[in-house]
Amino acid sequence: MTMQLSKLNDKVLQAFPTPIYKHVWPDSEALNAALLRLVLEREKTEPSTARSNVGGWQSGHDLLSWPGPEIEQLKTWINDAFGEIMKAVAGPAPFGCRLAVTAWANLNRRGDYNRGHTHSANHWSGVYYAQPGEAVEGRPLSGAIEFIDPRPAVGVYDIPGLEQPSTWTVRPEAGMMLVFPSWLRHGVLPYEGTAKRLTIAFNIRVHEFNRRPPGPRA
Repeated sequence: MTMQLSKLNDKVLQAFPTPIYKHVWPDSEALNAALLRLVLEREKTEPSTARSNVGGWQSGHDLLSWPGPEIEQLKTWINDAFGEIMKAVAGPAPFGCRLAVTAWANLNRRGDYNRGHTHSANHWSGVYYAQPGEAVEGRPLSGAIEFIDPRPAVGVYDIPGLEQPSTWTVRPEAGMMLVFPSWLRHGVLPYEGTAKRLTIAFNIRVHEFNRRPPGPRA
């Protein structure tokens, strides 16, 4: 497949851009509250798993099999987000595929964070912010997700006096969903609030991708 170049302006193109889906789902308050209740109940009976998380409680990766309408709604939103980012990278033509999707809850409190990491053996990864936690005065990056520039040699030829950012940091917002390539290294900065913070992370693996033939002509 030929790479599609994006334009900075009429004369300058960008090669090898990294697609990231970012959307804030409207009217998510009831869903977010239901997810928090569900996860707090699970925390009482299940031990935390340990991966990139430092502190906090992380559920098993079977969250999408939990019963409840809030889980069904979350599945729908993940599927919609997958469709949007695939449309951006594969074009608007119809396609078929089979998906393997796993998801888990991250319940954080003050001081908890996630080390920089990738999600191997997957194609897309994402996070949904059910309860982003409280804003902390003077700490605008509390609990923010940080994406690390994937270009390994980007800092070799810095132009003196021109800042070359090496990370992209996104502040959490209730109802926000991000989807990004699983190879993109990222981490979560320490959360400094006192209110509980809940995110739902997920991985998507694509199987049997195929272009659907066009329908019959009139």
